[in-house]
Amino acid sequence: MTGDKRNGPGRKPAPPLLRKEPITLKLPRWLLDWLAVECASQSPSRAVLIEEAVSKVHKLKAPK
Repeated sequence: MTGDKRNGPGRKPAPPLLRKEPITLKLPRWLLDWLAVECASQSPSRAVLIEEAVSKVHKLKAPK
């Protein structure tokens, strides 16, 4: 086998509205400390925790 390229390998790109964008965010030290402890114990990442919390509080749903 010579390493030929295959058609359509890998994950399909996410729709534009669902793509993640990096942002700068300032949070108080106590919240950063809590996130560090929470994320260290088999919980999702900080980004996922923040996304879930904001979605739940403001009753938001991702577009389809």
